Amino acid sequence: MKIVKFLLILILVLAIGLFIFTQVASEDLPVGKAGSAADKLAEEVMQRLNKPAFDSIAYLQWEFFRAGQKYLWDKKDNIAIIEWGNNKVLMDLDSQRAKSYANGVEQTGAEHEKLKAKAWSNWCNDSFWMIAPYKLFDKGTTREIVPLEDGQPGDQGLKVTYVSGGVTPGDSYLWYLDKDLRPYKWKMWTSILPVKGLGTTWSGWQEHGGAMLSIAHTLAGQDVTMKNVKAAKTWSEFGFSEDPFQF
Repeated sequence: MKIVKFLLILILVLAIGLFIFTQVASEDLPVGKAGSAADKLAEEVMQRLNKPAFDSIAYLQWEFFRAGQKYLWDKKDNIAIIEWGNNKVLMDLDSQRAKSYANGVEQTGAEHEKLKAKAWSNWCNDSFWMIAPYKLFDKGTTREIVPLEDGQPGDQGLKVTYVSGGVTPGDSYLWYLDKDLRPYKWKMWTSILPVKGLGTTWSGWQEHGGAMLSIAHTLAGQDVTMKNVKAAKTWSEFGFSEDPFQF
């Protein structure tokens, strides 16, 4: 009985400690200025990264920095092959119509719905980390210019809030832009992170299909990297003899 009481006290102390830590470590969401200047800045950021070239990419492949989470995106028709572990889901990203497989066997019923939901959640998170700088004008977004107290001289801050869409609407991101308007860092105010204002770097910029993509980040002191990033004009360039996006 004493052991149970001790464990309950320990859990309570840890919970209180975690709450205090998140409150101390968190930052208030900054208030910026919306309007045409903020929209113009966002447009310039995407042009700096070559948004027209990004729009023209037909197919994009990458492996998320959490090992085993792989993506092949038919960008022109907005269909994705989403893989993790022994699971694979072929999904129309507009309608969420999908086929799911576990160990190569097509799934139905409750198991299919489970895999479909997991695939959509993975896609919303992992694709955002891959292409977020090109999503500054997604439906349901707002933009604000924010002064940077901890940026370098000449840097600018652009806050983007996703009022709707995805799986966690209401999230906000403060982009840190260097003098050339290339993002090098962001801070996040998201529902899934207990610490508000957590920052990660955006680096390792590479050109794929003419567009610039950041494949490297430092997250909570840990360096992480996207792997096997490739843009292509046809699905055959990924080694397929038949169209892998057919339902």
